[in-house]
Amino acid sequence: MGELSEGVLHAISVIERVGSVFSLLGCVFVIGTFTFSKAFHKPINRLVFYASFGNMMTNVGTLMSRNYLTQIDSFACQFQGFLIQMFLPADAFWTLAMACNVYLTFYHKFDAARLRRMDIYYIILCYGVPFIPALTYVFVKTEGAGRMYGNATLWCWVSSGWDIFRIATFYGPVWVVILLTMAIYIRAGGEIYKKRKQLRNFGASSSAHDPDALTSYDPYSTKTTEVTVTTESAEENGDGIDLAPLGRAAPNKPKAAYSVTISSDVKDKSQQGDIKLPIQSNVPPTPSTAKAQVKTQKRKAAFDFNHAAWSYSKCALLFFTALLITWIPSSANRVYSIVNTNQTLASLEIMSALVLPLQGFWNMLIYVATSWEAVKITFSDLGSGHRPDQSRFGDDKRSYGFKLPSRSGLESDSITELTNSDRTSDSHNGVKA
Repeated sequence: MGELSEGVLHAISVIERVGSVFSLLGCVFVIGTFTFSKAFHKPINRLVFYASFGNMMTNVGTLMSRNYLTQIDSFACQFQGFLIQMFLPADAFWTLAMACNVYLTFYHKFDAARLRRMDIYYIILCYGVPFIPALTYVFVKTEGAGRMYGNATLWCWVSSGWDIFRIATFYGPVWVVILLTMAIYIRAGGEIYKKRKQLRNFGASSSAHDPDALTSYDPYSTKTTEVTVTTESAEENGDGIDLAPLGRAAPNKPKAAYSVTISSDVKDKSQQGDIKLPIQSNVPPTPSTAKAQVKTQKRKAAFDFNHAAWSYSKCALLFFTALLITWIPSSANRVYSIVNTNQTLASLEIMSALVLPLQGFWNMLIYVATSWEAVKITFSDLGSGHRPDQSRFGDDKRSYGFKLPSRSGLESDSITELTNSDRTSDSHNGVKA
């Protein structure tokens, strides 16, 4: 195919601008909700928040469309080329950063606080690495090939005379990032699937014979821990109040309340810890009562892990889909242009114009899908006149104070760090009300 017709070129411009508007609206939604509502403060959402600024800069370039292709030496054309070269691939780097969070959480037991400390390194990677070639290309010019940023059909970008650099510094790195991301998700997904299957099979095979069997299941270890119960009467601590000096008759003296401490019998001192249960009861607790509460918490932990695994799987699938939709058509277009020098294929150009400006929109959809409960509650609060940061997610600081000893060195509930809010993750294994 030779030159594209004016009708096709006009259609490309319209498609680019419509997609850019949708992406800009998506970026505004992500930035606005993350900024004003703590309900959205998940580690994975925080990275989408950072990526949205790059998506907005990309859309500044894509909104300019083909306006400056006849003015190659103008500031506008060179600026557009810089924006496309720097911020369009940065989105793929942010997807890799999200996958790294999964890897660090699942295999190195990072909690939310440690994940936040990784943000500065992700920012340097995602925006610093693409910045180097993007700025360099502004100053590159030869007599034979002309300026590096020039007519790229869709917009001002690396011109056809420099085609090899499109692959070397744009599509090549992007596909390396995509493959790394897929490898991390596939490996982590396989582990999660096995644990999910173990949980399902264990419950099906054992619960029929032992009603308490499922409560002893640990997604990371099936090690049995003996617990020791220590009870202490509140009266013995002198906490009773004598009302006689106030001129009141003392009421019938109730039976003393008891506090309970459950100590795990773990040989490794680094894993020893107390489980404090806020039990207020007039009946002295027994070891069987305390063990029942431990079993209840372990059952909840197992099912929470199951739910978190499914949430993670949905999130990973969405990111795979977004990556493939964005980069397969545009990569095929670039390969075609290299194989067929000075040739363009209208269908591939139109598909590229359709998917590339929509990165911010795809990220918004993923952001909403992984935070659907937060979206509903936040807009419900707005409709009732409450501030989002005072919603049911925002200020609920109640905690049962139940803490299990670490399991095989695990300090947090693995992938639940990615599917729960930062506030919940920072509670150090506290069970939120």
